[in-house]
Amino acid sequence: MVIFLNLVLAALRLGLKNYQVGESGLLMIIHIYAKVS
Repeated sequence: MVIFLNLVLAALRLGLKNYQVGESGLLMIIHIYAKVS
């Protein structure tokens, strides 16, 4: 769970630099997490 939160924070940081890339990355991480849980 801690690792998942770190991935989300990393995606959000990327989103601040490039919104489209950060958004797609965040959605992908959420999608993968939903499958795992």
